[in-house]
Amino acid sequence: MEDLFQVGELTAAVGSKVQGYLAVSGCDIKLPITLINGAKAGKTVVITGGTHGGEYPGIETAVRLARDLMPADVCGQVAIVHPVNIPAFFAKTQYVGPYDNKNLNREYPGKALGTVTERIAYTISSQLFTQADFYLDLHGGDIHENLTPFVFYSTLGSSESSQLAKEAAKVMGIEYVIPSSSNNGAFGCAAAMNVPAILSEIGGCGLWSEEEVQTYLAGVNNLLRFIGTLDGNVLDLGKSEELSPMGGLNAEQTGLWYPTVGLKEKVVVGQKVGEIRDCFGKVLGEYFAPKDGIILYVISSLAINIGDPLLAYC
Repeated sequence: MEDLFQVGELTAAVGSKVQGYLAVSGCDIKLPITLINGAKAGKTVVITGGTHGGEYPGIETAVRLARDLMPADVCGQVAIVHPVNIPAFFAKTQYVGPYDNKNLNREYPGKALGTVTERIAYTISSQLFTQADFYLDLHGGDIHENLTPFVFYSTLGSSESSQLAKEAAKVMGIEYVIPSSSNNGAFGCAAAMNVPAILSEIGGCGLWSEEEVQTYLAGVNNLLRFIGTLDGNVLDLGKSEELSPMGGLNAEQTGLWYPTVGLKEKVVVGQKVGEIRDCFGKVLGEYFAPKDGIILYVISSLAINIGDPLLAYC
């Protein structure tokens, strides 16, 4: 076990907890971070909340974990960033950051000399993923998204790494578990570095509730028990159903979006799932299910732009 847990300019000795800010080089952005160096040996776990600024259940969960986890209860080290995309959080933007209009979850591993968003991604990947034995990215439907809870596990690492991620995802008590080979997000980047990685989703529409946060906290603490970071037995929080990889539809027109399906609705190939109209009510485009599946999230905003996601299904 390392005597010191160091990230940026912050250092936590064994049995200590340190809170402060992780500076992003080359700009004035500083990320709120908590380092917990447990009293006993164990794995290093990295947790981020707020990759997107409006995903509030994950952000509040990360804040509470950072407040409540204590070194005496931890085996190994835990680093929590809360939130990671602090510019987008305070700007209250959906998907993208205010400095460069880039989606943080599409910029990993980032660039040391890039734009602000690229530099944030580089800071996380270089300072934290390089030390991690496990990575958990806490998401929730963004300001314009409505979703049913689900969790991705990445299949990009070794078979052992992917299997651990899958098993960990299943103990969170979230209804749907989905494999992902995506390599353009934070958890895909970590997995490509052979760090078992999962991305969880609870909540949406720029809202958060105490019930959602408590569900999240129960799942994260159960995951930490599963990987040995917290002592205690793994609880049965409910069985998860594993689905096929996710697919989705993107807008081909700019206009007003009118979905005709709801969350968890089962659709069949060829079924109409929505349409985009112009400001006079004229239909610009109709959208149909490309395969049988279950609707996992639907964009809830009326306004839509070319290229925007509309919905996702498994």
